[in-house]
Amino acid sequence: MANIFDVAKKAGVSIKTVSRVLNNAPNVRQATQDKVRASMMALDYQPSNAARELRSGRSKSIGILLGDPSSGFQARLHHAALQACSDAGFFLTVGLFDESADDWAGQLDDFLSRSRVENMILVPPLCDSEVLHAHMRDRGISFGLISPSRPVPDAYSIGMDEQQAAFDITMHLIRMGHRQIGHITGPTGHVATGLRLAGYQAALAESGIQPNPDWVRPGKFHFRDAQICAERMLANREERPTAIFAANDEMAAAVCFTANSLGLDVPRDLSVVGFDDVAIATTIWPPLTTVAQPFNAMADAAIRLLVNRPSETRSPPDSSILQLEYQLKIRSSAAPPIHQ
Repeated sequence: MANIFDVAKKAGVSIKTVSRVLNNAPNVRQATQDKVRASMMALDYQPSNAARELRSGRSKSIGILLGDPSSGFQARLHHAALQACSDAGFFLTVGLFDESADDWAGQLDDFLSRSRVENMILVPPLCDSEVLHAHMRDRGISFGLISPSRPVPDAYSIGMDEQQAAFDITMHLIRMGHRQIGHITGPTGHVATGLRLAGYQAALAESGIQPNPDWVRPGKFHFRDAQICAERMLANREERPTAIFAANDEMAAAVCFTANSLGLDVPRDLSVVGFDDVAIATTIWPPLTTVAQPFNAMADAAIRLLVNRPSETRSPPDSSILQLEYQLKIRSSAAPPIHQ
């Protein structure tokens, strides 16, 4: 495999000249540039990105912190960010991070020191952490936020209207004829929990449906917790919901599992809808009606805004949230009720 020494020898120039051409330095004659690039092509020379980063002092990596990379949401976003970085000619550096730990600042400092990233992507729930934002600013790190609850003045923010999406999918059930609709929420304090609950409540209120407080339960975005919620909602066959909106697809899958274990058919006896459109939505039976988040578009926008940020400033031009379009994926897990 050819190296920089081989290129310099073939081109008849110094190693320093080859390096200046690689880094697009000024004041290198066009004839010399052409000779060096021709030698690189003839030798099939591939410059080392790591070496160029060291010389330039600029990182070609973008960092992302994940608290639960096995979850459907973070796994989908991880894959989308990998693809977006690859398309942009960057690398994605991933850190496992526990904000609730006492040493969270040490975790972050260690990640930043080891990775040498200059740009970070923060996903829920970290995207709403003001102490984390402040720590990033202190370290001179530019950051983009995916699905924050509010814009942050010095960060790019990308998301979708989660409250409207939750409203739309609840209205989908209502238009089918459902009026007894339960909701399984995420963890208390999580941005998505509040927005999706608010959308559910707004749809019921607009339709004149009085919510049953026993049919709104915390599933914490986990399969097992959602199973327990579903068991309690469905235990009384005389008074149970005809439809359940779960605030993510893993919990919706848990509702389907629980309904089947109780001898209920989905969707004949119980309609189930989810949120996110992660892998499990189309690998269970029946496939889930759900909200499809624009994972690829969100990751692509976050990385594009970060890497195209003008070098003379670390601040984005405004503090609004770039709202991207979501879709309702209508599948087989929801149908009109056979009774009320």
